[in-house]
Amino acid sequence: MLTTQSFIIAVLSYGLAALVGLAMIRRLWVRRSASLASSVAMGLIGGLLLTPAYPSSEATSIAPALIVVIFNALFGEGVATALQPALWLAAGGLVGALVGWWRARRRVSSELL
Repeated sequence: MLTTQSFIIAVLSYGLAALVGLAMIRRLWVRRSASLASSVAMGLIGGLLLTPAYPSSEATSIAPALIVVIFNALFGEGVATALQPALWLAAGGLVGALVGWWRARRRVSSELL
């Protein structure tokens, strides 16, 4: 189990690494002004990168849900152990895609004013 201090440090470094990765993906893949589709895709990628597998301070480690789902399904005890992180991953991806869509719509409406 993580202490409170180590949990906070782990979450901050995890979030910073995911945001840096998202910024690098954006810079390499989307060079021009972002369209609605690219904003939704970037939101989805951000949601997948930022979603932890077990988001609680009682967790023994902080790991991206995407990695935990893949390794538990392929090399662990099967799909049953990957189900909870997969649900967190799906929720994170959905929230990320919705945030990307919302930001793109907000940008378009502010350009029209």
